[in-house]
Amino acid sequence: TKATHQVAEGDFDVALPPERDDEIGELILSFGTMLKRLQSTELLRTNFITDISHEFKTPLTSIKGYTHLLQDATPEERAHYISIITEEADRLSQMTSNILLLNKLDQQEHEADFTLFSLDEQIRKAILLAENRWQDKRIVYEINLDKASCFGNETLLHQVWVNLIDNAIKFSHFDSKITIETISRNGKAYISIKDYGMGIPKDCVTKIWERFYKTDLSRGKDKKGTGLGLSIVKEIIQAHGENINCISTEGVGTEFIFTLPLAKEQKEHA
Repeated sequence: TKATHQVAEGDFDVALPPERDDEIGELILSFGTMLKRLQSTELLRTNFITDISHEFKTPLTSIKGYTHLLQDATPEERAHYISIITEEADRLSQMTSNILLLNKLDQQEHEADFTLFSLDEQIRKAILLAENRWQDKRIVYEINLDKASCFGNETLLHQVWVNLIDNAIKFSHFDSKITIETISRNGKAYISIKDYGMGIPKDCVTKIWERFYKTDLSRGKDKKGTGLGLSIVKEIIQAHGENINCISTEGVGTEFIFTLPLAKEQKEHA
């Protein structure tokens, strides 16, 4: 009872009595398991807050610095400084939106918004949204999309395509290619998004899903990124009961492979 009171007060450093071979012993064992999970969750929360503070500090410092420089700036310098301030403010806004989305996923506030929609049409729309960026790099697409209906959170899955396609464009070379393929089989849509760009260092592949993690290549390529895009992608896919894998070779390219459940009527047809 004393231990439960300590935990209720947020103190997880609780000394449990020795093990016993009865019902109380089973309770002690379960209580110990609960404590370890609570300690792990608290550590993740603390680290997340630390990461957020660090990521917010950089653009805020930049905004503050350039705001001071505006006072004695020439018209040309003022226009340049205002542009930087606007970009950093947009970055903060995007980061806030991503954090709110992650919180929504953590709280599992998404299943009520599941609807039936066309998966192939949604992917095509996401490609068109990024048209300016892939045309600027003269990237061509190789697209092979089975007609597929999905029952899921359409808004969240739209974010998956936006993030993965944006990543593919960002790390592709000029005059390169991106391939996107979906195959409907056995009640699932098998999806591949592949670029032929910079690739990811071998020791970084397993870390790319971590919140706020950026590879050295990413830091050099996109200093304005939040390091949350792939974390969001993975959590959205997992929220639909599936998983996502990454295959990458540095200097060759990167492929993201995952599945999504087809709508019920399409499962029966398959």
